Amino acid sequence: MNLFDLDSRTAAAVAAAGTVIGALAQLRVAWRKEVSERARGVPATKRSRRGPVLAVSLLLIAAAVCGFALSQYLVRRSDHEAAALRGELQSQLARISATAERLERAAPSDHASSARVDDDRRAAEDVAVTTTLGLCRANGGAATDATPTCSEQEAQRVTLCGSVPSSATITATVLYARTEESQQPWTESRVAPGQDVGRARFADKTFERAESDGTKQVCTGFSAWDGEQAYSARLVVTFVASPTAHEVSQAAVVPISDVVSLAPAR
Repeated sequence: MNLFDLDSRTAAAVAAAGTVIGALAQLRVAWRKEVSERARGVPATKRSRRGPVLAVSLLLIAAAVCGFALSQYLVRRSDHEAAALRGELQSQLARISATAERLERAAPSDHASSARVDDDRRAAEDVAVTTTLGLCRANGGAATDATPTCSEQEAQRVTLCGSVPSSATITATVLYARTEESQQPWTESRVAPGQDVGRARFADKTFERAESDGTKQVCTGFSAWDGEQAYSARLVVTFVASPTAHEVSQAAVVPISDVVSLAPAR
């Protein structure tokens, strides 16, 4: 609705009101004139008869114009109110959509923050255990030149065990082996399960076994049958502790013939 439409309706209403008032005044004058003439006995003429008819016709036309103008005003007012309501609804929908988009963008950030906190709480830990096997002599003989070296069937054997919380998840077990005199770093001495390292070898697989109510052991076997040089072996167990686990992990070297617990080595 604009100002021109409002002025047009106002002008139509004023014109219709003026026409109605004029028609009523003319009708009243004609009626009084006719009454006066009849009182004097003057015969009625065609002109006097047309006066009231013309006034009534003008009155009807004015009423029609005024009614049309009023109906147009009401229709346009209703359209204006409906348009205003639609605009308000669209504005509210736009605000709701913008809020939903902000929440959607914020949700991944919150999730990522929570994930980082969980990752920090559940960072991977490791426990390492190291042992050394000396020269192997057949039949337990003394270390003399005359004593023959042992065969693989007569190899010295130990079991390396890392102690971790019972609820921990094992993510990796890494094996290292080198000769005792070697200056090679442990990081360069990594071997695969079952791989020969000179005259020494780790077992093909690691295994787990219960240690106590709160801990378990991750173990592997190591054997050496070299009569000329000793070997050092290391087992590193990487694990992720559960959020409720607070046990302190330990390491142990367990010979086959005798179980001996040792302090953890890193």
